[in-house]
Amino acid sequence: MRSPAFTLVEAVVTVALVVLLMTAAATLALGSRPFALRDAEDRVAAMLDAGRALAAESGDGATLVFAPGPSGAGTALALYRHRPRPGVALEPAGVERYATAVRVSLEAPAVSAPFAIFVDTGGSVSAAAWSPDAGPLSSEPPCNGALRFAFADGSRVERRSVPCAEATLR
Repeated sequence: MRSPAFTLVEAVVTVALVVLLMTAAATLALGSRPFALRDAEDRVAAMLDAGRALAAESGDGATLVFAPGPSGAGTALALYRHRPRPGVALEPAGVERYATAVRVSLEAPAVSAPFAIFVDTGGSVSAAAWSPDAGPLSSEPPCNGALRFAFADGSRVERRSVPCAEATLR
């Protein structure tokens, strides 16, 4: 017959192991949040760089579309050749779409998703609430100051900006 003291020792060791594993899992989960923000910032910066290069190459600009993510949360980002002008069809740029759990929003100008960043052939940017199914714009919106982005993961918010004259995330 087993001693009750031995069973108690087993129970204490088991609880200690469970607590240790839960602590390790929580540390990894919390540590991934800053990574998700940095990854989203890096990917948006890379898409802006690709948009600037595409705009110069195409001779008719580029359009970056920010929309709610596939599940309705987070953000999906797609890059298109051209800008949505009358008589011009947007074409996928051949760059893989990006989806993240991080919510990317535009604080200035204050527009809600979906929204688009328009890059002209000189690398200047402007923005508006817009999606490809909205059709062409009657006129391209002006840029009256740097575009200000907010990257939010639920617990933290990071802010970056893009100067009007330079499609580069800062």
